[in-house]
Amino acid sequence: ARRHTSSTAPDLSKKEFKKEKERLTTELHLLIQLRNEQRDHLIDFKESSNYNRTKPTQKKNPFYEQLRSTKNQVLSSVHKLEMGIIEAQENIQELNKWIDYFTNLHSQLLMEKNLKMSITQNQKNKEVEIDWALIEKYLVDVNLNGRTGADQQP
Repeated sequence: ARRHTSSTAPDLSKKEFKKEKERLTTELHLLIQLRNEQRDHLIDFKESSNYNRTKPTQKKNPFYEQLRSTKNQVLSSVHKLEMGIIEAQENIQELNKWIDYFTNLHSQLLMEKNLKMSITQNQKNKEVEIDWALIEKYLVDVNLNGRTGADQQP
């Protein structure tokens, strides 16, 4: 004697089964994702602290230590060079200021020298003009005296 049930009962259990399957599948996917994230964090942690947390019997890799030492020396040298470049640029700026100052000073000195030469030349020209005027006056006087003396002799 078989027991007959309504068609909705098996459908209900299929629906419940389907919902439960979806819920469990979703939960499984979430757990897998969480496990993968935790595994990645663990791997990152192990890689980042591999040389910082070694077992007492485990020795650090000497090549790694040498490489790290070399890296520190190179970084130190690069820093010193950068500081030297900055200092050199400041020195160049200071020297350029001095060059401008002395160039301007030289130009001013040349202008003053040319002005003094011009003033001296003008003074000399005036002295020469005065001398020429005196000579001319003397010659005129001599010429006049010579005529008057020549007029009196014959």
